[in-house]
Order: sequence, then C-alpha cells, then structure tokens
Amino acid sequence: QPVTTDKGKATTHTHTPTHNTHTTPHIEATSSPSKSRANNEGPANSKKIDEAFDKYQDPQDKDTIGPEGIGQLCGDLGVEPEDVSVLVLAWYMDAQRMGYFKRSEFAAGMTKLSVDTIPKLKNILPRLHKDLEDQAKFREIYRFAFFFAKEPEQKILDLATSEAMLRLIMLPSSPQIVEHFCEFLQTQTSYKSLNLDQWMSLLEFCRSIQADLSNYDENGAWPVILDEYVEWSRETWAK
Repeated sequence: QPVTTDKGKATTHTHTPTHNTHTTPHIEATSSPSKSRANNEGPANSKKIDEAFDKYQDPQDKDTIGPEGIGQLCGDLGVEPEDVSVLVLAWYMDAQRMGYFKRSEFAAGMTKLSVDTIPKLKNILPRLHKDLEDQAKFREIYRFAFFFAKEPEQKILDLATSEAMLRLIMLPSSPQIVEHFCEFLQTQTSYKSLNLDQWMSLLEFCRSIQADLSNYDENGAWPVILDEYVEWSRETWAK
C-alpha cells in the first residue's frame, strides 16, 4: 500500500513523535512501595508465569501464543478478544503483533502487573480498564495501538483496521466525533490508510475540538485529512 501523504501541508505537531517505536509501559512509582505494583500481592513467580503461558502456547511454536491460544486465554479471562482490556494487557506486555503473545512478552507483562496466574490476572482486569482514565496512559495505549494493529512491515494503518481500533479505544470518550470521522473515512476516496501523525493528531483533535467543530481553526497545524473531515462535516450538516 502507498503511504498516505498530506499533499504538501505541514502535518507534524510538536507534541507528536513520529519515530517508529512505541512506549513500553511501566508501573508508576509512588511514595508507598506497596502501591508501586498493579496489585499488592508481591512479586510474581516466574515459574508460575511460565506454567500459565504453557497452557495457551502454539503446539508448533512453544514460545508463542497464537490466535487460537489468545481466544482460549480470553475465554478463561471472561472477555472477548476485542475487549479493550485485552489491548491494555498487550500494552503491558509490549506485544509486537496483534493476535500473538511471545513468551518473553507475556512474562514481562505479568511481572509488571505483579500477577502469575490467570485467576489473578482476571481479578485485575477492572484495573486495566481504569488505566484508560489516566490521560497520559491513555495516550501511550492509543499510540501503542497503531503499531500493534498495523502489519509489521508497514508504516501505515489501513482504514478498516483504523476504524475498528478507533471504535475500540476512542468511542466511549468521543462518540460523536469518532462515529462521524469513521463515516467520513468510508465516504472519502483520497486516503486508503492513516499514518502515525494523522493517528496521533486525531487524538488531540478529539481532546481539544468540540463535537460541533465550532472551535476548529482551519489555520492550525492539523493534517489535511482533518481539514477535509471538518469541511465534509459542515457540508453534511448543512444539507
């Protein structure tokens, strides 16, 4: 697929990094050591983590949980694979590919969360949802989602996947803009994918622009795709 460009318009915001990496999550330190982990049960047992991983490992690759294993894991956690908590879990693991957990990724994530069994992991799923309420963590998870969902060799995210991830992450906090932007993506013909700058700019757009777009500044340093979205929206609403 060709990389989507913004037709010569400057698109880089000073607040938006564009290098092809994502941030590894960490448990924020607090003044109380007992609160420096995701729960208060002490360090995770690496042997137990390995045993938990082994239940879901791919028979053809003992160091990987594949799509079938992910489905089994989600079943044991009582969530659908499309649940946003699974994305947050993947963020803690710093997983590199959607639908797959490497043994090292699984161990790192479980250790960060201070859990070593699936029942313990299930118990802290509400905590993973709560991470989305923290703006800084939300931004990291949102950025991670771009790299996690794209094809490994690509620097762009196809529109179908972009829409699915936007609905998963952003819909609860910005329903009107996200639904309308997804509708715009389905009707326009100029773009077949989103790049990282466009993806991150949309987060800033949702956080700073009112749903009726009344405070949108056409002279601001927004990517062209957002200028076109605003123009399309206003024409649609005027009909």
